[in-house]
Amino acid sequence: MPPKPKKTAAELEQIIREASEIAGPWPRNMRVIVYPLDDSWRIMVSYSDASQTPFRDRLTVLSKHLRELYDLEEDPTSPWA
Repeated sequence: MPPKPKKTAAELEQIIREASEIAGPWPRNMRVIVYPLDDSWRIMVSYSDASQTPFRDRLTVLSKHLRELYDLEEDPTSPWA
């Protein structure tokens, strides 16, 4: 299996934002953070309105799919490093 392309956290966040447009506009006050975990990466979503939970759930599913396509590029300046 060939290696997956590497993306920075900012690139992955942009991909997530663009791909989520089919679910509707990005909710107000929602923030997504991409961080490394073990040999992969995950997202953390913060939001202020419980009505945004279904959108958050769609982002979680989307990120699972994207983890199959992309690896997180290491960033020594990241607070997660």
